[in-house]
Amino acid sequence: MKKCVFLLVAALLAWATPCFAVSVSASLPLDSWVYPALDKLEGLGLIDSSLKGSRPYTRLEAARLTAAARRSHSPGSLPVAAELLRDLERELGGELAELHGSPVANHFQPLRSASLSHAWREGGDSTTANRTNATQFALDPNRQGLNFSEGHNGQLILESEARLWQRLHFSARPLFAVQEQGTDGSWRLLDGRAALGLGPLEVSFGRQSLWWGQGRHGSLVLSNNAKPLDMLRITNPSPVLLPWVFKYLGPMRFDVFWSELESDRVVSNPYFAGLRLNLKPLPWLEIGGSRAVIFGGEGRPGIDLSEFITILAGKNLEGGEDTSNQLAALDARLSLPFLWNAELYGELGGEDEAGGFIAKKAFILGAYLPRIEPSGRLALRVEHANLAYEGHGPVWYRHSQYRSGYTYQRKILGHHMGGDSRSWYAELSAFLPGGFSASLDLDHQRRGYSDPVRETHLQPGLGLAWQATERLRLSGRYAFDRVRNLEQISGRNETHHFSLLALDYRL
Repeated sequence: MKKCVFLLVAALLAWATPCFAVSVSASLPLDSWVYPALDKLEGLGLIDSSLKGSRPYTRLEAARLTAAARRSHSPGSLPVAAELLRDLERELGGELAELHGSPVANHFQPLRSASLSHAWREGGDSTTANRTNATQFALDPNRQGLNFSEGHNGQLILESEARLWQRLHFSARPLFAVQEQGTDGSWRLLDGRAALGLGPLEVSFGRQSLWWGQGRHGSLVLSNNAKPLDMLRITNPSPVLLPWVFKYLGPMRFDVFWSELESDRVVSNPYFAGLRLNLKPLPWLEIGGSRAVIFGGEGRPGIDLSEFITILAGKNLEGGEDTSNQLAALDARLSLPFLWNAELYGELGGEDEAGGFIAKKAFILGAYLPRIEPSGRLALRVEHANLAYEGHGPVWYRHSQYRSGYTYQRKILGHHMGGDSRSWYAELSAFLPGGFSASLDLDHQRRGYSDPVRETHLQPGLGLAWQATERLRLSGRYAFDRVRNLEQISGRNETHHFSLLALDYRL
């Protein structure tokens, strides 16, 4: 039955009508300032067509949302909206011109932007309290698996791209890193891809990060906490309308990928694949569903395409053997226009299946208040994550066969704090005149709920950024972490520190 649904969705996509622009363009890094700026504009009531649960956006999709905000903007709108629109229009000027009908020429930019950063770290990694091979420096999650050593660190990230005939796009972000402790400086590819546009669809191959779900401090199924995966991916970068009665489901995005994990695992080189559907049936309601599966690998049964669809649809193969490690989650976001466009959102995920529905549940619940005072410059986000499934031990991100867990290069692929943990997170953000922005955040985590001793983290942080010129952006962050019972050793208490300064220049 599930295979039939899978094939029906594929057939509907073949006949889908693009809602918006379909040219191929570069993906926006998941840590880009563009995302919170667009979230803010939506919170001010200027955008109603975004699908926040499927990221990254392409630059062209971000330009489409910016253009929608510009059309909704009026002289009576709050000054902060005009300031954000000005910055976004500077950043996405080429893509906005394309949306407005300007001829698109083939181009090659060997250097589109450069980012130079310095990080200082005091404190070591801790193992996530879910009995996998994962480690994490708690003050620096969701950074594409980048590891800073203790002491001083420097990084240079360059970005280049090329596009041919509106349908073929190449991008690369090489990284050069030096560390006070560790090896000499070295280059490597942080992420990059080759993408082919086929009508509303985009087929890409390369090193990419995906964020699936409504959570913003973390996500159950996929985040950018681990290194980008080398994947084959098919998606529609901008929403489409399905044909016939399915058009009432509203704008829709889907995402499917196939990848392979590393060899240094208990089961070497397993496959990793995922599927996501994201819909907006009403302007104030967004819903989505995600599934990710680890299967195959050295010493495990091989599969064909039909068996792959069976596994991706949520079933083990015939014979009763547990052939895959499967996670699934449903998510939703509800906007409340009568309450200054406040948003309530959540994710409900399962590490198993029972009676045709997810079991051994975890969840994320959050609220985003985009306007908490008359000027609209301040916003508040509160988010709670619970991955401690009571009565069953540390089940999340673990598996009896794939004992390295739901990880890649020793980083959790989903929520950075790992399983058997809970957290409360709050962030107060401000968009200020003159291109300044600031944030104050506080994260409280408890790890190891199934163990006699729990590791706890209390992490206050401060972030500042300044758009100094049209091309130059400066940013900085400092946070510290009061750790109690580090590595779940009673009485082992430490204080860790982390600071990051970055200079981003767009050519």
